[in-house]
Amino acid sequence: MIKKSVSAFLSLLFMINLSFAQKHKRDVIYLKNGSVINGQIISSLPSGQVKIKTKDNSLWVFESSQIDSISKSGRASNQIRNGYFNLTEAGILAGNTNNKYGSPFSLMNISGWQFKSGFSIGAGAGVEFFSETYLPVVADFRYYLKRHGVNPFFGLQGGYSFALDTPDKQYVYQNYILWPEPSSGNTLDIKARGGFLFNPSLGFCTSLNENMAFTFSVGYRIMRHRYNREDNYKIDIDYNRLSIKVGLIFQ
Repeated sequence: MIKKSVSAFLSLLFMINLSFAQKHKRDVIYLKNGSVINGQIISSLPSGQVKIKTKDNSLWVFESSQIDSISKSGRASNQIRNGYFNLTEAGILAGNTNNKYGSPFSLMNISGWQFKSGFSIGAGAGVEFFSETYLPVVADFRYYLKRHGVNPFFGLQGGYSFALDTPDKQYVYQNYILWPEPSSGNTLDIKARGGFLFNPSLGFCTSLNENMAFTFSVGYRIMRHRYNREDNYKIDIDYNRLSIKVGLIFQ
């Protein structure tokens, strides 16, 4: 029940971001003097005049002789802006194909602050499916190399992954004779404790419109899942995975 609720909540955030960004698409007027005006075109008159309302509710009127071109819902002229952002990423954590959990699904939502210097800092949570369902809670750091067009970035996530499920009981053999027999064993309860994770990555970001950008990244996930059995026996499982993710940034 918990894992379904977490998945539904993150999916809902993704759809809200997509819908909200599309509602806030902007028109762009490129003037012959080099200026770029972002806003919503109110009217285009037969005389050639164009009225555009900007984000601060200012109304501008331009003659056709002043306009070089007009882009409907065009890309932002500068995709690195100082301010709040929300990022939803989905992808897989690929490992050995012989492993029972070869490519678990990962969904993550990050909220944070983007600086004009190219750095961003954020925090978020998600859901991932291994032998149990996990809730990773992370800090997210990124550095964007450019300000225009296709924008490469370095990323780093670190945090803790909390187990949301109770693992199946573990069957333990009791060696009363030279070799174990099924009748000589019993089952013990086991508790998943989760563990720390670390995920450096490389990727790129490109604007879809003024408020939304697409991201793609490839990284290396290192994490540990820890278990406690009722007889106080401890089990640690280390994962080394290739993270492949796509995402949408709303800003």
